[in-house]
Amino acid sequence: MSRNTNTGSAPAGGLSSLFAPTSVAVVGASNDTAKMGGLYFQHLLQSFDGTSYPVSRSGRPVQGVASHPSLTDLPEVPDVAFVAVPAAAAAAVTREAADLGVPVVVLHTAGFAETGEAGESAERELTAYARARGTRVVGPNSMGVYAGATGANLLGLPARPGGVAFISASGTLIESIAPKLRAGGLGFRNVVGFENQADIEIHEYVEYCASDPGVDVIAVYLEGIRNESGRHFVDALKAAARTKPVLVLRGAQTDSGQRSAVSHTAAIVSPSMIYDGLLAQAGVIEVEDESQLMPLIEALSIAPRAGSDRVAVIGNGGGFATLTADAVERAGLRVPEFSPGVQAALREALNPLAAVGNPVDAVIDDDGDGSLWGDLADIVVRDDIGAVLKFGLYKDEAGSREFSSVVGEARALGGVSKATGIPIFVYSPYGDADEAIVRAFLDEGIPVVRTPRIAGRALAASASPGAGREASGPPGAGTGAAEQPHTGHDSRPSAALPEFESLAAVAELGLPVPARRFLSARELQADDAGALTFTAPNVVLKIVIAGVHHKSDIGGVRTNVPGDRAWAEARAMLQRFASAGDHAAEGVIVMEQVAADGPELLLSARRDPAVGPVVTVGAGGVLAELLRDVRTFAAPLTDDEAVALLDSLGIAPLLHGYRGSKGVDVARLAARIAAFSRAFAEDHTLQEVEINPLMTAAQDFWAVDAIVRREDQNPC
Repeated sequence: MSRNTNTGSAPAGGLSSLFAPTSVAVVGASNDTAKMGGLYFQHLLQSFDGTSYPVSRSGRPVQGVASHPSLTDLPEVPDVAFVAVPAAAAAAVTREAADLGVPVVVLHTAGFAETGEAGESAERELTAYARARGTRVVGPNSMGVYAGATGANLLGLPARPGGVAFISASGTLIESIAPKLRAGGLGFRNVVGFENQADIEIHEYVEYCASDPGVDVIAVYLEGIRNESGRHFVDALKAAARTKPVLVLRGAQTDSGQRSAVSHTAAIVSPSMIYDGLLAQAGVIEVEDESQLMPLIEALSIAPRAGSDRVAVIGNGGGFATLTADAVERAGLRVPEFSPGVQAALREALNPLAAVGNPVDAVIDDDGDGSLWGDLADIVVRDDIGAVLKFGLYKDEAGSREFSSVVGEARALGGVSKATGIPIFVYSPYGDADEAIVRAFLDEGIPVVRTPRIAGRALAASASPGAGREASGPPGAGTGAAEQPHTGHDSRPSAALPEFESLAAVAELGLPVPARRFLSARELQADDAGALTFTAPNVVLKIVIAGVHHKSDIGGVRTNVPGDRAWAEARAMLQRFASAGDHAAEGVIVMEQVAADGPELLLSARRDPAVGPVVTVGAGGVLAELLRDVRTFAAPLTDDEAVALLDSLGIAPLLHGYRGSKGVDVARLAARIAAFSRAFAEDHTLQEVEINPLMTAAQDFWAVDAIVRREDQNPC
């Protein structure tokens, strides 16, 4: 067998070999299915269309298949080497696989980064060795992989083929979802338990699954990303969500992204808020908890996609009609009033007591053969409706309503859905209690959900791709920087620049800064300095004290000072602080006072150790920490993303003009923020920039206060 002598840079691919392998070697394969190597090899033999190679030091047959003592003894280089031996041996096997040119190694083995610093170091060295030779690594500590294209089941559990891709940081969650999919008649296309994520990152799995025509729905269980890959993560999710439903469930978040800093941003934005922003930026559906994951997967796998956010709600019962409509609207969808023509048709089909405006309360005592609900659905979809939600108490009705009537309803609703391509969902609080009733609807392509909240979430997920999503192309400068990723540890020494230098740095990043001058304590104490004049009608005075960044808290800011009084008032401010003795002032910044009548904003950019460069925008000034109205996106931003970022804020109405106010030029402001984000992302010496406030007016905006932390090039 030939060996790979390629020692060049790490490849970008490898996932085709992982998710569509033709040959797989299981290292540690055993006849004992109570052992992981035995169990995994058993599942592989039961499902795989390709060639299965057991690798066992004994050299004896494994489950009826001739084994080989090592990977080097195989008759060919396998596409995947699944490693289920202890950590010390697993490291040697991975190096052997890399030397041979095995495209992908799946390290089921634990005992690496999750064990501490020594394990992390060993994992890092092993991954670097493999990547340098063209081999990609899944895991370590991986639950395994399922490759539906060829049936390669490298999971510790049975898996049914289907259209669901599940990318998970947790093997336990895979174990939880798999039987539920089987029970619902669904199955997996691609599954990976990436756990330690030492090499292949989440966005790479998402990119592959988005391009796989066999994938109908992508579900991700996320605990965090690595290597400052936030922009790549967002791009992959955004691209996938344009063509397929993408669901993301987040687990525990750490404080790794937090650090000691002097900015408002560090006090406001938590790691969890960063991920909230990334998922909103990507336009995917964030699943609130595990109980929602399976219903959403099922609904999006079975029903056609919603063509719009307009939902018709129909059923029997005024209270449930109201609750269901409320849940749909809380999910961000609309329950529009039907047109007069549709209402007239509904009135003709129902009795005079029925509510027909949307939601529809049919007020009927007998469902008959169930076909009435199909007739009503056929009427309401005439109003450019994107989806229909039918509610009912099917468990209670099962005793008084013939089962054939339920089947008739399911067939009638399914017929409308198939004929129109419009999804129809059924909500019943007891929908999961009677399997026969649920199955009747599922067989007709009608998902059944058990709470109005999940119904709303499922409809929102169905309507999300292509429905109101911004379609910006890939971001410009800075997005290709991940070829040599940072380690993810923010150990580079840095310090906040003096404010006057910070303002200069902000101006270099492309944000307007008012005219300004720094008057040192020595200048202000000189007898002849009174001749200094400032042409601006009014100026702002800001005391400069080392280590004090929020000067308004100590009375160190004065506004509306006449320009011709600037020197005298600055000298008086300096003397006042000197007399108090609390702070040693270095001088005073004199800045032109701008005419800003718009809302004050907080704008910051910083480098999160895991996510990379991020930009935060929110309510600024003295309200920054009080309102905590902020949103964080991965940088660099596109112009469209910057608009979306501004529009996501609670103060967005003020930016667009509220109750007769002029508002600001949001498109122009967004373009400047996007340019600022690109400049920050490109300059890796910058660690943090905060502008607070960024003052706004109808056509202009200015950075009037700034904190900049730059990497210390000479920390000694």
